[in-house]
Amino acid sequence: MSEARLDGWVPFRIYWPGPEPAVECCYMGSNGFPDPFFTTTMHIELQRPFNTLFRRHATMSELARWRELSPGVPPAGFIFHSSRCGSTLITRLLAALPENLVLSEPEPLSALLSPNPLAPQAPDAARVEWLRCVMSALGQRRSGAEQRLFVKFEPTNLSGIALLSEAFPCVPWIFLYRDPVEVLVSNLRSPAPFVTPGMLRAPAPGIETSQSDEEYTARALGAVFDLAKAHLPHPQALPVHYRELPDEIWGRIARHFGLAFSVAETGRLREAATVDAKNPKRRFEPDSESKHREATEPVRSLAAQWMGEAYWHLEALRPQYR
Repeated sequence: MSEARLDGWVPFRIYWPGPEPAVECCYMGSNGFPDPFFTTTMHIELQRPFNTLFRRHATMSELARWRELSPGVPPAGFIFHSSRCGSTLITRLLAALPENLVLSEPEPLSALLSPNPLAPQAPDAARVEWLRCVMSALGQRRSGAEQRLFVKFEPTNLSGIALLSEAFPCVPWIFLYRDPVEVLVSNLRSPAPFVTPGMLRAPAPGIETSQSDEEYTARALGAVFDLAKAHLPHPQALPVHYRELPDEIWGRIARHFGLAFSVAETGRLREAATVDAKNPKRRFEPDSESKHREATEPVRSLAAQWMGEAYWHLEALRPQYR
């Protein structure tokens, strides 16, 4: 195997052996990403006997050479979201079509967009090049049928949208959001990783682990809503509300991403939308009403205090995109 070839190897971790990052890769061959999240697929792949014994490490220079030899599937759309607002549904439906390669919150890209403050500082030009190299390595064709790459990012990765737009200036993106009370209740039921104390990777002054769980979670979510308010409107962006799903997936979202689904494809997507996105063995059941019933007055107040202003900013913008 020549030094630059990485056939079948997928980056799953960024680390910093020096002033530039490197990637640790596991071998997947032609296996795809069937799970709702990238980390789930990688956890399964890393348990395979070969990957328990062998890993591959590559420098950014090696990834750059691999990108020249084997360019990945070009990005066709990026998905940002406020958490618990239907983003997994969108990725699952896009992935239902074989010509789409879909990555859901790949950690290597997150690490470059929202770097660890303990990692060495790097100029934006270098980070842009690293993003292109890692995107290409992650976007290698799995089945051979893939023509378009879609990436869903972690909520806090919106802080790196300027870098991402510089690296991929023509790629459209959406920001998906939901009623703040519903988002907060969902995260209080089962916290997303980024609202776990110490895990927030976005500018959020004043957040302390000594605060109550409710307030900490509301302020962490509010930091993401504030990022959306700061970056929207944007020439490549489309704000989408949860209540517009699933119809807008084959409507405005499809048009924004330059997609045109056939009648048969739309039928397949409609059928797929009836299944729970995170647990395909269950039928989808609407839960907005139950979340509002569950919300206490203090929870409603926190949602309004930390997410309300940005939410209504997005609501005022959204009709302009029709």
